[in-house]
Amino acid sequence: MRGADLTRLHPRPRPSSAGGAGEWCALVSWVRAGFRVRVETGSPGGEPDRVVWRQRSVSSAKEWVGMSMKIRVFAGVAGEGLLVAGCGGNGDGGSAPAGSVAASESPPGIAPGEPDPHGVRYRVAGALPKGPEKAGVYGVDGSVSRGAAERLARALGVPGGVRAEGGEWRGDGLTVARQAPGAWSYVAEGGKCTRGKGCSAPGETEAREAARPVLTALGLAGAEVGADEVQGTSRVVEADPEVDGLPTDGWSTRLRLASGGEVVGGTGRLHVPRTATGDRYPVRSAADALAALNEGAGKDGTAVPVSRARFGLAARTREGHPVLVPAWLFSVPSQSATLAQTAIDERHLGSGEPRHPGGPSSAGPGATSRSVPPVSYAVAGRELSLRFTGGVCARYRAHAEEKGGQVRVRLSEEKEPGKVCVMIAKDLTRSVTLDRPLGDRTVVTTAGKTVPAA
Repeated sequence: MRGADLTRLHPRPRPSSAGGAGEWCALVSWVRAGFRVRVETGSPGGEPDRVVWRQRSVSSAKEWVGMSMKIRVFAGVAGEGLLVAGCGGNGDGGSAPAGSVAASESPPGIAPGEPDPHGVRYRVAGALPKGPEKAGVYGVDGSVSRGAAERLARALGVPGGVRAEGGEWRGDGLTVARQAPGAWSYVAEGGKCTRGKGCSAPGETEAREAARPVLTALGLAGAEVGADEVQGTSRVVEADPEVDGLPTDGWSTRLRLASGGEVVGGTGRLHVPRTATGDRYPVRSAADALAALNEGAGKDGTAVPVSRARFGLAARTREGHPVLVPAWLFSVPSQSATLAQTAIDERHLGSGEPRHPGGPSSAGPGATSRSVPPVSYAVAGRELSLRFTGGVCARYRAHAEEKGGQVRVRLSEEKEPGKVCVMIAKDLTRSVTLDRPLGDRTVVTTAGKTVPAA
């Protein structure tokens, strides 16, 4: 039986509490002889600066689980299972999160700490909700006015207003795309915490209260808000807008608040679609969407509970433009995630909805690589962020070549063939640092096709 060389999969790597850098959540491969663990050290959003492989026998792995890791079943194939492991060092001991499949909760006939070789099946207790017979796609056209960009700047506390530079509005640390929906990013110089003072991240309640005026100014007073993510001495408040009475996934505004409650960073889209445009399409049932989510898993796979199923909207792309499409949103507590399954036939979305389901995200022996088309871009200083649709398991990298008045970009996808992965497409972003700010240069693909600003 062979093992697999696997790397990061968790959508939100968690650094240690010591600061911005730390030990990332890693993926564990299971073989009959034990566990092989890849642990990465680095800063969130960047490439690892140190990679350590740790081999553990079954007995010592279980001991390690009890001491410093939370393990739950994520996916699997016959004879080989995949586990997602949350790295230790966050001060909460070795207890597994509520609703997770921990080592002590193995299904009958499977040793503690070992995954179910039949895979994972998402299951809902009770009746699934009913959705509408038909639903439309929500989009937003046009441009972002100076007034709208300045309202955002005032809400964030950016001094001096904004100025037009190429296809963007720019302020002190703030960049807003002038093309709707107005993707924006903000990075402040830093919070009030002085070096060596030992500041800690604000609490959830404090962060929510500090973010409330900003969210209200952005028209997100009624949004669904979460504040459980900590990045060093900052806490992230994430707001998902409600559109036409429906919850959304992937159209989030994220604010990073320092220990004093001041906003020191953020990203989002300035305009939120409010009405459906064009045709209305037949909606598949929640049961059909759940069945599609479980494609490829064995009938006897480990049951992963879905705590909630809602009909809503998920961010996707159509004809190169960000849109919100009808979707079923499944809340999975054990994975700390919402899985969005498109509720209409994806042929209605055209070529703007490419599917790139990847294998595990390591470029190990036999790994294959291909290019993925970027949908749009955003810039903040010298950082160029490429947005695209990809799978949850593959590893993606952004590349840029600067020549004259153009910046040629490429997104590479690396995956190992023959590996099982949940068939979910997500809107993703990968960044690359340019030699100088983009300015009025054009962003194009290697084939010469212009990439639009987000």
